[in-house]
Amino acid sequence: MRQLDFATLFPTFEPARQKAIGLWQARSRREQWLLGGLAAILALYVLVAMVILPIQRARAQALSDIRTYESLSARLRSAGPIGQAPAQPQASGSPAAILSASAARFGVVPVVNEDGEGIRVTVADAPYESLLRWIAEVEQTSRLRVVRLRLDRRPSSGFVSAELMVRA
Repeated sequence: MRQLDFATLFPTFEPARQKAIGLWQARSRREQWLLGGLAAILALYVLVAMVILPIQRARAQALSDIRTYESLSARLRSAGPIGQAPAQPQASGSPAAILSASAARFGVVPVVNEDGEGIRVTVADAPYESLLRWIAEVEQTSRLRVVRLRLDRRPSSGFVSAELMVRA
């Protein structure tokens, strides 16, 4: 079996290697020690600059992130459940009375008709935002739920007519 040496593994590098060996052997023992010490200091510097310092910076950043996320987590836990609205008093009375009373606060004038399926509510002309806020308020403060809604745009900008089917 043939033993592989450096020259057969890296043939293009061999002339440079031979030149470096010649330069090394041309130095005195003292110069060789000084160059070896310089090489060791350079290797130590590269190790510190390229390995140790980046690891320390990454560790410090990770610890900072952990503190930030723990602080946010503690603030969220102390704030209580997310998305839970404060309890509002439930409206009482007949569905027609609840719808009419709450509509007056939003400037909406509904026509309420009870039929076999539920309560049919017709609004002839109302601002779109007021109508949506009224529907949301009715659903939050009572057992009434809108099960069907039809909106039609009115000629005036921002106004709609609506027909709602409401069930308790």
